[in-house]
Amino acid sequence: MNLKRFTVGMLETNGYVLYDEDTLKTCVIDPGDEGKTFIEYIEKNHLKLTAVILTHHHYDHIGAVSQLKKKYDVPVYIHKKDIIGLSDPTINYSASSSKEKISMQADKILSDGELINIGNTALEVVHTPGHTHGSICLKVKDENIIFTGDTIFNVDIGRMDLEDGSEKKMKNSIKNKVSKWSDDVIIYPGHGDCATMKSVREKNREFLYMLK
Repeated sequence: MNLKRFTVGMLETNGYVLYDEDTLKTCVIDPGDEGKTFIEYIEKNHLKLTAVILTHHHYDHIGAVSQLKKKYDVPVYIHKKDIIGLSDPTINYSASSSKEKISMQADKILSDGELINIGNTALEVVHTPGHTHGSICLKVKDENIIFTGDTIFNVDIGRMDLEDGSEKKMKNSIKNKVSKWSDDVIIYPGHGDCATMKSVREKNREFLYMLK
């Protein structure tokens, strides 16, 4: 498995191109803006895009989805509890914060524990509500890599004061799921740099606060 990070848009959102080196089958996680950047990388490396996977519905994570879908006609995946937000520009904040209103339909609806196969690589869906009702993380099976969206970052955690955020749900996600990850797991978040869970346990005060 290979991955490439692109930091795009005004909010410097991390979008990830993840591909299986044997089959070149590829997914893009959270293409938040600058669709041309993702397309150029896919074309340059002769990759075969098979899916766009969203960790949640906020505009800064979905802004380039339509460009990729138009170019490659691939399915868009999102958790079942973020379907409405994906189609509602008020809930996904594109109505007030983006260059244009974003409204789209998902093609594939995800649930906790589901596996998404990208060639010989499998991603496990981990439902981690708190930032949104349908926020997810994506764990690469048989590797210590987890894409965390806006659930947890290297030195803090996702906002809980937006439309469908919940401190109670975030606390539950952190305590019952994120805190169970081993020290050698590397998180690849929606903003900021990657980090090991060992580093998160040492430096992330908001994470530690949620464990109280």
